[in-house]
This record gives sequence, C-alpha cells and structure tokens, in this order.
Amino acid sequence: MSSTRIMKLLWVVVIASALTALSCFTQSTKPSGPMVVIRGGWLFDGVADERRRNTGIVIRDGKFAEVGAQLDGRELGNARIIELDDEATILPGMIDLHAHYNMDLVDEGRVEEVENNAMLFLANGVTATWSAGEFVPERVIEARDRIARGDAIGPRVFNSGPYFGAFRCEYQIETAADDCAAWPNDITEEEIRHEVDTWHSQGVTSIKIKQATAEETRILIDQAHKNGMTAAGHLANYEDVYDVHARDAIAMKIDRIEHWLTLEEGGEPTSELPEMIALFLKHEIFFDPNLQMYGEGKLRHHSSLDMVWTDESRFFTPYARELLKRRIAADPAINSGQSSDFPQRVVELEAFYEAGGGPLILVGTDEPVYNLLLPGFAYHRELMAMVWAGMPPVAVLKAATINGARALGVADRLGSIEVGKLADLYVANGNPLVDIKAARDIQLVIKDGAVYRPPDLFAAAENQIGPSGPGDHAAWKLRIEPLERIE
Repeated sequence: MSSTRIMKLLWVVVIASALTALSCFTQSTKPSGPMVVIRGGWLFDGVADERRRNTGIVIRDGKFAEVGAQLDGRELGNARIIELDDEATILPGMIDLHAHYNMDLVDEGRVEEVENNAMLFLANGVTATWSAGEFVPERVIEARDRIARGDAIGPRVFNSGPYFGAFRCEYQIETAADDCAAWPNDITEEEIRHEVDTWHSQGVTSIKIKQATAEETRILIDQAHKNGMTAAGHLANYEDVYDVHARDAIAMKIDRIEHWLTLEEGGEPTSELPEMIALFLKHEIFFDPNLQMYGEGKLRHHSSLDMVWTDESRFFTPYARELLKRRIAADPAINSGQSSDFPQRVVELEAFYEAGGGPLILVGTDEPVYNLLLPGFAYHRELMAMVWAGMPPVAVLKAATINGARALGVADRLGSIEVGKLADLYVANGNPLVDIKAARDIQLVIKDGAVYRPPDLFAAAENQIGPSGPGDHAAWKLRIEPLERIE
C-alpha cells in the first residue's frame, strides 16, 4: 500500500471517534470511545411517519442510550457534542438489500472490490449491506471480518456467499440445458444441502438463489431455514422464461424476491398482478424492485431527477477509467438504455404499494459495475426512482431502514433510532421527507457510535478502484471453481 494511501486512511481513522463495527452479530461490539451527544436539528426515527424536533440523542458504548433526551442543565462530562442547525435531519443508517460489490473492469467477468466500495457506501449513509450474490466470496468474508475487527472502514456486511444456482458461472449460462461446472446440472440434494451448511458455517446469514431449478430452489430454501438463514431469489432467468414462478417460490416459503416481474413467456405482462400481490402480502414476502438499474438511461438522464450529481469516475484508477471510457464509447447503451420491461416494473411497484405492501418493500441497488457509476451513489438513485414511481418519500425512507432490518431479521438491533439499538445514523442537510434528494446531502455518518465525515471517506477512496495497468489484471478476472463433489 502506498504511503499516500496509508496517510489518507490514517486521517479517516483520526476523524472517526472509534473504528468499531459489527457486521456479523455473532461477534461482540467493541467499546466505541467517548459518549456522543447530538443536539438540535430534526429526527426521523424510522418508526413515525414524520420527523420531530431533536431535543437530544445520547450514544454510549455504540448504542442509543437516550432518544429525545432533555439535555438542558445536564453535565455531559467528556462527551463529544455534535450541534446541528435547524436545516439538519437525523435518519437511521440505511440498508442496501441488493448491494453488489462486484464489477467487471477487464472484460473477464465480475469480481469483488470491497475495501473502497465499503467506504463509499458508508459515506453515502448506507451503514449495512447484504451482498446479493458473490463471485469471490472469500474476499467479502475477509472484508466483513476486517470491518468487524475495526481494521477497515465500511458498513456492516451481511454476506450472501456464492450464488446458489447456475449463475455461479455468470453469463456463460443462458438456458437450463447449459451446464455450469460450479453448479452442475446433476448436482445432488446432498450436495445442495452441504453447500448451504458450508457457507452458513462461514457466517452467511442469507443466501441468493439465481438460475436454480424448482427442485433445487425448494431444497435451498428448506436448508437455509434449517440453519436459521433467510433466502432471497432472482427468479426470472433463462431469457426471461420463469424457471421458478414467484407463486411456486412463495409456496416454498421463500423470504424475499428480487426485482419480481409478472411476465409471460415472450415478455408480455400478465393479468395476474392482483393475485400475485395478494400472495406477497398474505405470506409477508419482501420485494426489492431495483428500479434505477432497470431504468438506466430513462432515469439517469431525466431532466428533473438529477441522478448523477457528482463525478463517480474519480474513484477508479486512471487506467480503469480509461478502460471504462472505451467500453462506453463502444457501447453507448451502457449509459443510455433501459430494459424493455421497465414500464411494467414501475406499474407493479406502484400497485404493490397501493395494495398496502409498503412495509414489505426494500431498497437495493443491484449495481454491478460495468461503467463509471458506483453502487454507493446508486443507492440514492434508487431512492429517487422509487419516489418518481409514485411512493411517498416517507415510505421510501422506511423501505431503506426499518424494512431492511426486518427483512434481515435484525430489527431488534438496526433500522430505527430507538433506545437500545446499535447507534447507526446519518445527518442530512434538508428534509428528505419533502425532497428525497436531501437524503444524499450528508453532513456526517455514525456507525456503532463512531463518527465519519463523507469528504474524508471520499478522499481515501479516490483513484483506488481497479487495476493500475495492463500488468495488473489477474485479480480482476473471474475464475470459476468447479463444485467440490460429494462422493
């Protein structure tokens, strides 16, 4: 690591009151340094439907010790006191329920880059992520543990392990007949259950199913639940033909469905939308729409949305920037197109919300990197897209916070600003309940009671993502390891 890089990271460490993290709840939280007191501004706690005046928040040992504290005349000792002006809004730390850390920079498949992506997530107010399928899960586990030990900076990482299904071979698999060495067509039930057990033993709390058959999906969900894990599914595979219909996955007791769509074979919308929404609501299945990724150019170039507000390219190495610029020049649709089914996705999200599904809607970016845009910033594009699609800002903010915590089974510890919960929050300039764009104008982020300033995190990540030159491609190439067969 260069001396410049070390100095940047040391500066971030100095700014943080303590480098503490808890990305896997089997580990204990480290002491978070001095007490932190926040006075002034407004509070949106993630529970109420409106914000209220913040009289005082007291953070002690990385947890919310007092919310709504009356601080006048109190002796605060050596507490770190943060004074907010009347334009500031305090919000719970946000949760990305479809946070890809992987990227394709050398046209050799996707691999994970966690170190700098993690800092960019945190700088954008995202204090927890679920990684939604990994191609190099060992990198994600190592980063998760480094953050948990306080050796690195980032959000809580709820890792998913590898894809559970033939998407372990990424886009080499197009139809059900194609065979993936990492998830072969003749994989046995014993091997499937063994895979779930193996990754559970490494701290995976929720698996991602993609390109699995109906029987494989049934076994995966069952074994995940036996281990106390949750299961999410990307069900529309093999050229938009449903290998597992959402109706069947719900009957199998899946927990979450990613970017669900009611399409017939051939890509036409079906008339089953009310029936399917009723099933989601009856069985309390969480739904992650991922609009900004499917909307692409329509949303990113929409004149009133201002969805690309900063130069995200500055976080790539100069060499990686040039590679991506060449890719975009060769295929302008990367930054300007949209999926043909995007209008239907908007209709479905609006209908889902209007039917009472607000508490089941999640926020996820689904932004594997193919261009010069990054997932930490995409989170705010997703917030804006959901408001643009018709959801009220308060419902979107709850989807980003308490709903995500419930979906991960950690709402007793995360997702809202309440006494006893882990002290994850961020402070925005303005009122996001009126203008969702205010949610991205961030003064500071607190995780486990440690205070971070976004400019310092941004400075540490500049010019860091990607290979440094032509001789530095090895770590950026996907290598597909065959499944370890059970004899």
